Amino acid sequence: MRRLGTFAQLACLFLPFALVLVHNASAAKPPSPYRILPGPYNRHATPGPDAPTASRFTTSGLTVEVAPLDREERRGFIRKIDPGAGDPFAAPAGGAERYHAFRVAFENESGQDVTFQPGNVVLVTDRKSHQFPIDSPDLYLAASRAGAGDPQAAMDRVSRLIFDSSTHIPAGGRFTRMLVFGPLPDKWKEMRLDFSFLQIGAETRSLSFAFHKQILEGR
Repeated sequence: MRRLGTFAQLACLFLPFALVLVHNASAAKPPSPYRILPGPYNRHATPGPDAPTASRFTTSGLTVEVAPLDREERRGFIRKIDPGAGDPFAAPAGGAERYHAFRVAFENESGQDVTFQPGNVVLVTDRKSHQFPIDSPDLYLAASRAGAGDPQAAMDRVSRLIFDSSTHIPAGGRFTRMLVFGPLPDKWKEMRLDFSFLQIGAETRSLSFAFHKQILEGR
């Protein structure tokens, strides 16, 4: 079974549940702040502050929208699903972001039922790295190793926020959750999210969404 990474990468998911954080502090210079925008990297481009961040694609009547979320957007999205929830993906105070969340929205006007398998999504960067989104086994393993009194309950609460397993979107239906990935490699400039084996009725589709890093100068 594939795994996102080490327990140290996953343990901070459970800070809101008062679990133990395993964190190796680093004295390295923090990375420059940046935002993630759709499309390929272009060092000459200077998108304005209102540049769109979402990427959309429609195939056979199914529209998929993918949008990277910064910490405030992620927190707001979580509160829409669970108004009383904290942000289990938040960085520790003064620390850099270690998780990268994407809001993925499906709007199914295909006339057919759609099946989405989040385990078939892979994030690939120009540094030749790739990773799969966090799923239930990752959450349960992190909670268990952190000494959670009830790792199943902790996992269930976080799993409400993410695409965790096979998801059915009926004809005419809409569904939105997050895909959450771990740390990205140093000096990356471009990434893409590849969606494989997206089932629309009897048809299978593969989609790819490209994004790039834009350094926020002067911040």
